[in-house]
Amino acid sequence: MNDGTSIDADIQSGMFDAACDLLGVGAFIYDRNDCLVFASRQMHRFLPISPDVLRPGARLRDVLGAVFDAGIRYGIPAEQRHRVVNREEWISARISAHWREQHEMVERLGKDRWVRFRKRRLPNGYNISTLTDVSEQRKQEEQWRADLKRVALTEHVLDTLPHPLIIKDRNLVYLAVNKAFCAIHGVESEAILGHTVWDLVDAENAMRIDASDRGVLETGIPSRSEEHIVGTDGSHLYVVTRKYRIGTPDNSFLVTLMDDVTHIVDPKEELAANRFTLRVTTQFVKAENCFDPAREAETRLLLQQWCQDDEADVAGKRILLVTPTRRTEELLIGELQARGADCCAVRSLAEFNTFLDVANSCGVGLDLILLDDTMDGFEAIAEAGGVPVRVITPDRIGVDFFRALVEPHAVVAEAMPIDVVAPSALFDDWYIATDADSMSPIVEGDIEVLVAEDNQINQFVFSQILEGMGVSHRIAENGEEAVALWRKHQPRLVLMDIAMPVMNGLDATLEIREAEKALQTRTPIVAVTAQALNVDMQNCLDAGMDDYITKPVSPDMIESIYKRFVTQKRAQNAA
Repeated sequence: MNDGTSIDADIQSGMFDAACDLLGVGAFIYDRNDCLVFASRQMHRFLPISPDVLRPGARLRDVLGAVFDAGIRYGIPAEQRHRVVNREEWISARISAHWREQHEMVERLGKDRWVRFRKRRLPNGYNISTLTDVSEQRKQEEQWRADLKRVALTEHVLDTLPHPLIIKDRNLVYLAVNKAFCAIHGVESEAILGHTVWDLVDAENAMRIDASDRGVLETGIPSRSEEHIVGTDGSHLYVVTRKYRIGTPDNSFLVTLMDDVTHIVDPKEELAANRFTLRVTTQFVKAENCFDPAREAETRLLLQQWCQDDEADVAGKRILLVTPTRRTEELLIGELQARGADCCAVRSLAEFNTFLDVANSCGVGLDLILLDDTMDGFEAIAEAGGVPVRVITPDRIGVDFFRALVEPHAVVAEAMPIDVVAPSALFDDWYIATDADSMSPIVEGDIEVLVAEDNQINQFVFSQILEGMGVSHRIAENGEEAVALWRKHQPRLVLMDIAMPVMNGLDATLEIREAEKALQTRTPIVAVTAQALNVDMQNCLDAGMDDYITKPVSPDMIESIYKRFVTQKRAQNAA
């Protein structure tokens, strides 16, 4: 009879183990004396403890001790996890939870693994505990929460944009609109989402917008148009509308951006040919006031190496430049194109041969080959039959470089009367100062403000603000240009960006302050920085700057600095 009971027990145990395997669950069964009755094979996937510990009859306390010794500390509140855990205290707390009628918790075991613990105390005193891996579920929940946060953030960003934005699906149904777009039409987003443009505007405008949208979706080519829109409140808006296709060809969306340019459009002029008439009459060009004498001299020397009097006119000629150096290519191609030549460059013998093959197959002939003598395969290219070849030697211009720099200015100086001192610091395009004493001692410079800023958008902002104030100014792209323009113009105020290429604002300030010692002058220098940490501000002051402002700059900010360092100083000098 005992053998039959043992067989039945083994069968039940095997069936229970098989069920746990199918469900992917680890299970413990304890009797009323907290002795282990059954532990499923799956339990080893959850708790890295020896199989000998999980034998029938093992005490709960011993099993928990083995779990603690394996480095697992489940059931500890988050606010206490930084503390050292006492072994006996932890075991006692787990036994207390074990005797609850029902207990459930989800714990993190390892970096990316989450386990759900469930305990149930039966009326007969037996306890069944199960462990289930819920890592994928938790990852999905975390991803879902992260997605919700990103969606909320995206909606917030879109709604706070000052310019209207629209997103449509492939059927041109509105998927998203921001508040700026809704404000134009005087409706809520709910009245737009899920609709098409045919539901919102008249048939003529709907047809025009629909054709434009479909063209961008089908071709993927962005479009740009200028539109005059009358808002629901009667206001007139002039916008530049840009449309883009995003996503994959089989799952793409149409994004429409509308930039409000009403403030720079002349309302007196009619909108014609999809173009606005702007109030601004001047064109802002990056670093338009800067002249690079070294680049000009280097280009002139390269041209002199091959360009004779009868070859000076290159307009309409096909010229191929063969050089391995990007610098030489930039200098000569730009100059030749400016003179009207049809030119391009290759950088290797293989490219040269391929170019000739293609040109010959198309019936396109060359008028001249400019050959850099540092090119690999120089001899083979120099013997190209039927095309004149002129050799240039960029590496050999060093001995003539300084002469090329000073020669044009020496001619001007020789033509001036002996008793007249050339005010080079004021009127030349550039000058070379080999000693601080050679600089002209200028009490007040020919410009009021020098701006050192490498970002093109910020350059434009500074230029617009200073032009609006009626203040003469110059723009420098880096610290090295800033020092050169300061030496040349001696401005009344310098607005110095801290982070710039070639030379940063701190080093440029130190160089200016060192030069001022010999001149016995001092130019106010105000740091312009995107950072507002005390240590950064102190670095600016230590370098010799007089004050600092943080980006983004505003007209009020610049006007305040200008009044403080220029207007007030001028009034004090006059008094």
